[in-house]
Formats: sequence, structure tokens, C-alpha cells
Amino acid sequence: MAEQKRSPAIQTALIGLIGSVLTVVGGLCGATVTSITAIYGLERQNQQIAVAAPTGRQSLSFDTGSIFISRQEAAALDPNTYYVDFEHGFVLHRPISGWDPLEEMTVEEQLAEENATCRAVCDQPVFRIGYGEPIEIDSDRQTMVNGQPVPSDLLDLSEQLYGPPPWKVSYYSQVIVNVFEKDAVQVLGIRNLPDMILLMMRFYGGRVNRMISPEGSQFAIIQGSTTYDGIRVDGNPATMTIDNWLLFAEAKSAFYIVEIKYTVQSGQSLLVWDDLQTYMEYFRVIQ
Repeated sequence: MAEQKRSPAIQTALIGLIGSVLTVVGGLCGATVTSITAIYGLERQNQQIAVAAPTGRQSLSFDTGSIFISRQEAAALDPNTYYVDFEHGFVLHRPISGWDPLEEMTVEEQLAEENATCRAVCDQPVFRIGYGEPIEIDSDRQTMVNGQPVPSDLLDLSEQLYGPPPWKVSYYSQVIVNVFEKDAVQVLGIRNLPDMILLMMRFYGGRVNRMISPEGSQFAIIQGSTTYDGIRVDGNPATMTIDNWLLFAEAKSAFYIVEIKYTVQSGQSLLVWDDLQTYMEYFRVIQ
């Protein structure tokens, strides 16, 4: 059998939504961005909300009234429980027992893990906490994504860069925080939160199932999913759906994107989902 290698065709599952986007947007400077309402339906709600995946298996709760806190409030938090980063302007719950240590890297280093080349905002920081071993799947030219075949040009590129299929893809339960300085992302034509959302979701390979953005707010919440057919797990034919929850937030000098990615694995503790809820629940932007 041919050596199994990683495929860029479905790289969003490997390195997170944002990192994969940046491999292809380097030449998109000045791209036209229209109103969010022209692309996605908006739900306008306030304070505590629950955002469920279409399957109804899991629902992630957000307290929209506490996404932003002051420097004084952040300074008062217990440093043993919370990672408070005044330099980058956010708070994240420290890794819970059983989770990997918090990793800090740049976009360029994140992409290098998958042998991908960064073309824009390569020095922007990425923070990641993962759980356990991944689910590894084998994909090939017949793999379907959300009921559609992968475009032939991407498949051809996969073979040119990574050799013939099958390609091995890994999926983790994890939380990823991307911080983008506003000055840095102007090269991508991003000047406000709608710009950031539309550009990122334009290259998102999954379905956008729900979007919440209260009028006049500095945040948006998106729930999406991606279903893969024609794959193999442990050598057996399989279909798999990956659910994602994303929080976009805007501060005075930076944009923040928090991604929760959840995979259900045999024998995995049910507390993993509770832990992911904790990471999202206690994420804060420092103003």
C-alpha cells in the first residue's frame, strides 16, 4: 500500500479553521466584503444562549454579557486557574486535568506542523489545548465532503504535494484561540468584525448551521459542521461528522477567534465535552 500522507484538501480538520484559511488568502488583499446579512441569516439574542449542533447531540452555552472584562477584573482572577495574557488581551481557563498543556505558537509554526506554507500574517499568535489521541481517518479521491466531491484541482494538488492516496487525517477534541492584530490583517482587507467573519467563512469547508450576532455587538457566534463520506477508520468504511463552535470578538486593537472542535471517541470520558464548555465559558477579552 502507498505510504499514507496528510492531505491539504481537508486541512481545516487538521490544524484548525483559521490556519487553513491563511494558506490560501495571501492573494486576496482588498477582497470585496458585503454585509453579513447578505450571506447568513442572523439571530439576535442577548445574555445566556445555548447553541446546539443540528444532530442535537451537544449544546454549547455562551454568556454573551461577560465576553469582555476590564484589566482590573482580569488582574483579580486566580492565576492558578486562569491564563491571563495582558500582552494579547485575553483570558483562558488553564488546561483541565487530562488535557495537554497550553501551546503557544505562531500561525507560521502551526501551518508548518502540516507541511503547509504561510502566506500572510504569519507572526500572529495561536494558542491551543488538545485532548488525548486523535481519530485517524484515511481519505482518497472518492471522499465526499458534505455530500459533494472534493474539487479535482485540489485532489491533483494533494497528489503533487503529498503523493498518491490514501491520505491520513487526524481529528482532535481541542480549543484553539487565534489573535489577529488589526494592523496586521489590513493586508487581507480586514478592517472590522464583519470583514473578518466573511473572509474566514468564505473558505470554511463546513456547513454554517447557525449564526448569532446581536445588533451593535462586538462578537458573533457560529456553529458549523462537516460530514465526510467514503473514508476509513481503523481500516473500516465510515462516515464522520465534525462539529465546530466559533466565537469571533473584536477589541480596540485586535480580533479574536475561539474555535471549539469536538470529536466523539469510543471510551472517551463524557467529561471532555464539559471541559470544552468550561474553556469557552471562561474565555474573556480584556478591554
